[in-house]
Amino acid sequence: MHKKSIVLFLGVIFCSLVYGQQKDPVLLMINNSPVYTSEFKRVYLKNIDLVKDESQKDIDEYLELFINYKLKLEEAKEQGLDKKDSYVKELEGYKKQLSSGYLTDTKASDALVKEAYDRLQERVNASHILVQVQSSASPKDTLVAYQKITEARNKIVSGADFKEIAVEYSQDPSVKKNGGDLGWFSAFRMVYPFEQAAFTTKVGGVSEPFKTRFGYHIVKVNDKQKALGEVTVAHIMVAFNKERTETEAEERIKEISSQLKQKASFESLAKQYSDDRNTAVNEGKINRFGQGALNSENFEKVAFALQSPGEISEPVKTKYGWHIIKLLEKHPPKTFEELKGELTQKIKKDSRSQLITKSFINSLKEKYALKRNEEAITYFKKIVPATIFKEKWEIPSNDPLMEKTMFSIDDQSYLYKDFAKFIEERGAGKSRISDVSVYVDMMYDEYESAQLLQYYEEHLEEDNQDFANVISEYRDGLLLFDLMESKIWNAAKTDSVGLKKFYESRKEIYLQEETYKVIKASASNQALIEKVKILFEKGKSIEEIKKEVNTSDTDKVLFSQEEIIKGENATANDFSGEKGQIVSVNENDYITLIKVEEIIPSRIKTFEETKGKVINDFQEDLEKKWLSELRKKYSVELNKKTLKKIKKDLSI
Repeated sequence: MHKKSIVLFLGVIFCSLVYGQQKDPVLLMINNSPVYTSEFKRVYLKNIDLVKDESQKDIDEYLELFINYKLKLEEAKEQGLDKKDSYVKELEGYKKQLSSGYLTDTKASDALVKEAYDRLQERVNASHILVQVQSSASPKDTLVAYQKITEARNKIVSGADFKEIAVEYSQDPSVKKNGGDLGWFSAFRMVYPFEQAAFTTKVGGVSEPFKTRFGYHIVKVNDKQKALGEVTVAHIMVAFNKERTETEAEERIKEISSQLKQKASFESLAKQYSDDRNTAVNEGKINRFGQGALNSENFEKVAFALQSPGEISEPVKTKYGWHIIKLLEKHPPKTFEELKGELTQKIKKDSRSQLITKSFINSLKEKYALKRNEEAITYFKKIVPATIFKEKWEIPSNDPLMEKTMFSIDDQSYLYKDFAKFIEERGAGKSRISDVSVYVDMMYDEYESAQLLQYYEEHLEEDNQDFANVISEYRDGLLLFDLMESKIWNAAKTDSVGLKKFYESRKEIYLQEETYKVIKASASNQALIEKVKILFEKGKSIEEIKKEVNTSDTDKVLFSQEEIIKGENATANDFSGEKGQIVSVNENDYITLIKVEEIIPSRIKTFEETKGKVINDFQEDLEKKWLSELRKKYSVELNKKTLKKIKKDLSI
């Protein structure tokens, strides 16, 4: 088992974090440190279903395990294991890894996952107009772009032809070829703001202007359709190429179609004649796909129109050539639960993940009552020079305002000079922004967000009980792992003399029970088994018996030679202990004859034979003696009255 898995398991068994201790009765005092009722109850109830040993479900028995665990933790701290660099580093690493799952808005994430699933159930046909403007553009340039896209929209709303306006206004390089037409798409095919506008605009409508990282857009929704799931098809393609004109390709596909109608094998024809060699070797099969996946609307339209597996289309023309399509399987849309995990991962990599981050930051602003400091922003817009985009900014060291508080999170203050240092370290010279005002606004938002996230992460254990519990489990489990490794596990590995001495002191318990060397003969044919039994009784060898009974290609007897150990195999219970005994075992009309060839008396196993069991027993013995020492070293005081109440509360 991996170390982290062991640590988590050890920690889960006994989580030590407690809340509301003021009104929480003390159950134990271990070395004068209190252990509260709520802790024991929580740990017991959390782990009761994991415990397979019924005796450990008994509260008194479980309490002993709990006390032992607490004693080990006390000893680990006594030895300073919680101060070791390796321990501190590993704990911090795990805390950092775990905290990432808490630095997000799960409600916003869940909503976006559900929204994405719903949108995958349909697709949109749309056209657009783009007026380019960089996200870092000045307010003046941004306004010009906005006015231009608004002007284009007003003309369309007033009745102008969308394609004509698109050619006139759009700065999309492909507009002259397609008039702004984007064809069909579903969720994740476009940047999120574009997808949002397309899916929320009615068919025939034109969206309000919206901004993406490319600039300002308007979208006209031409049509919407319900998604049809996915299909698996095979195809035969006759391509257009230098050696074959479109007319020749059409004649060729018609010849192939004619053969198919005369019941020729689609698979054979695909292998021989399809020009798509990537699929021809697999009888023309194409991996399952959904609408919009193949960049060929004609092909997809015909493929999805086929209704029954095995149905073959008439020839269909695409930009690649002529095709004949055979439907292999229709796949209905996947359920939400089937897609949830995949969509969650997609959203993390998609631009919409920024919405989750923004939502989480806003929740932290509300939590800590943080207000945007417009006074500070105005101040920095005045003192940050335009030269910052070309050279390093020298922070004014003699300005008393640098000591002023920009904002506070709980009792943590962030000063003007801290923000100035942030701007300096970011290196404005690397920025694409050329406007100081825009740059300062952006830097302030980044700085504020960074400090909020850092503060929340640093105080996560105090603030989030679920996180605190998991970290506490890992912290204690890691300590216990290090302690057990040094005190018990390594001792069993390194003390070879002590291990062998331990074996010698109790080797009589490592017993190899009576063992039977047997021959097994199995078959479903009763007559063959009877024949084998007669030959067994005559003392024939396996090879001799095989020659006599395995004469048919269909009915055969399977032979094997095995060792059966008494106490480990139920079959051994039927043996009388006599050499030559034959036992018959029937299972679902399958008969097995077992002949005892040799009986090996019980004996004590050698050290090497049972070394694994010896090591395990040696470790248990070491731990038992060690725990006895810990009970003497550290005081344990039990409040019996509190324990009695716990038993009553748990109805045990």
